[in-house]
Amino acid sequence: MATVMYELRGTFGKRVVGIVGGKLANEGIDKTLDGLARIDRRYGTVSQIFDASRIAGKDHLLHAARLSLIAEATGKKFASSLNIELACWAAAERQIVRAFGKVGVLKGTGEIVILTLGKTSLAVKKSIDDFVRELLVERDDDVVELTPEKIPTLLRIFSIPKGELEISDIQKLVLERIALLCLQR
Repeated sequence: MATVMYELRGTFGKRVVGIVGGKLANEGIDKTLDGLARIDRRYGTVSQIFDASRIAGKDHLLHAARLSLIAEATGKKFASSLNIELACWAAAERQIVRAFGKVGVLKGTGEIVILTLGKTSLAVKKSIDDFVRELLVERDDDVVELTPEKIPTLLRIFSIPKGELEISDIQKLVLERIALLCLQR
């Protein structure tokens, strides 16, 4: 399965983003996170893993990645590392523990999404390929997509009143919550 890459440009220069989904073999979250860190060091990439049921599609993660990179480039980041900053922006949370509680992978999480940032497409592709192989991810990029089954969870974790769905779709409402985080500085 080919990995779709996205290019982001801004005050941070140019970065390549790769997003993949799948089912994680139950190796334990600590082992998975250690594996991500090891592979990121190998290729000079930065990655974060998310619970797929709490992600409102690829645009959700691309928006969070862009704002994370801007925060880092302007010295206005919440966290000490970019991978943690990614979780904060994806969760629309300044508090790291709350961010991971909202969008992070917990024990028992089955469907996951991995977002990888790098300076080149080759580095991102190699990182993702190694993640899938070494962390025993059964690739299924469809888990990234927004589905009707995700809506109740997204409403709850992003504190969106159900009535707002009459005004806009859930993905736009989640992106709005992320954008509002800029105002909380």
